[in-house]
Amino acid sequence: MPRAILATCLCLCAALALAQGQTTYQPQLGQEGKDVPWVPTPDRIITRMLQMADTTNRDLVVDLGSGDGRIPIAAAREFGARGIGVEFDANLVELSIRSAAKQGVADRVSFLRQDLFQTDLFEATVIALYVSQDMMDKLRPKLLALKPGTRVVSHQYTLGDWEPDEQAIAERRNAYLWVVPARVEGTWRLWLAGDSYEVRLQQTHQMLKGSAEFRAKQSPVFSAWLRGERIRFAFVDRNGNPRSFLGRVGGDTMEGLSSTHGEPDMAWTARRQ
Repeated sequence: MPRAILATCLCLCAALALAQGQTTYQPQLGQEGKDVPWVPTPDRIITRMLQMADTTNRDLVVDLGSGDGRIPIAAAREFGARGIGVEFDANLVELSIRSAAKQGVADRVSFLRQDLFQTDLFEATVIALYVSQDMMDKLRPKLLALKPGTRVVSHQYTLGDWEPDEQAIAERRNAYLWVVPARVEGTWRLWLAGDSYEVRLQQTHQMLKGSAEFRAKQSPVFSAWLRGERIRFAFVDRNGNPRSFLGRVGGDTMEGLSSTHGEPDMAWTARRQ
């Protein structure tokens, strides 16, 4: 066989072998990664996580450490969301791209080969995680700094003293949900039906406590609850009645409806001092 033909045949065989290897590549359970070994999240846990996050077609789901891409793909296929997978292993990124095309969601899902700690999460509305406890601890400040209302879901691992808003179990595995809370700590001037209260709030993530003062009379704040930009709290009003406040935070302002037993609901507003 002439050398030129032989060389051409060898090149073609090498190309075919490479293409076949790429097509048939399958990750091995527990294979080493940049930060953690590859262990996939079971499909039922993925569905439960995305349900906990109330995922819809208006969401952008970002999976940090996306492995073979199954979470962004499921978000697009089952919930109509857009998805981005962030993965450092080039083979897993290529596998994810092929899987998205095979499952018909390539137009709604993309995959980035990069360090998850360097990823810009500004536009994300849902963050998905299955990493390690050490990485969760390192990511916590970055996650808490996201837009209020951003949902964070994790398989197995928690965010330390940031307690989850919801926990579920599927296939004997834990799934957790956190909703990034608005920042409300400080002193607020609250107006209700012509009355003005000074409300002081202390905040630890979504947990609140504090006091309300009206003409030098103080009442502790109780039944306080913060979920994203939604807030609920209660205190004893100037008439001695326990009164609840349900509303929404918008930066340095709050507004909503207040209720007490036997009276119609009333509008309230507040501004941070």
